[in-house]
Amino acid sequence: MAFRTKTSTTSSADVLAQKKSRLDSYNAQFDKAVSLITDTIDNLGVISKNISDTIQEIDDYQRELAETKDGLTVAREKNERVIANFQALLNVG
Repeated sequence: MAFRTKTSTTSSADVLAQKKSRLDSYNAQFDKAVSLITDTIDNLGVISKNISDTIQEIDDYQRELAETKDGLTVAREKNERVIANFQALLNVG
């Protein structure tokens, strides 16, 4: 019985081309994954900025509201003093 070596129909150049093709595919997948992650990080950054902006708007609103409340309290106290002074004038005599 004679032993025959199996002849390969794929040359080493074909194998090399396949490996290079796989490398290109892996690099493209890597680039796509990195891009996806980068886009996700950017989107999360935009969300954080929007949240910070909204918090700042609320802080500004609360500050203005507190200032308005303080102004109203001062105005009410003045008004009550004037009322008390008029009532005191009416009770004279």
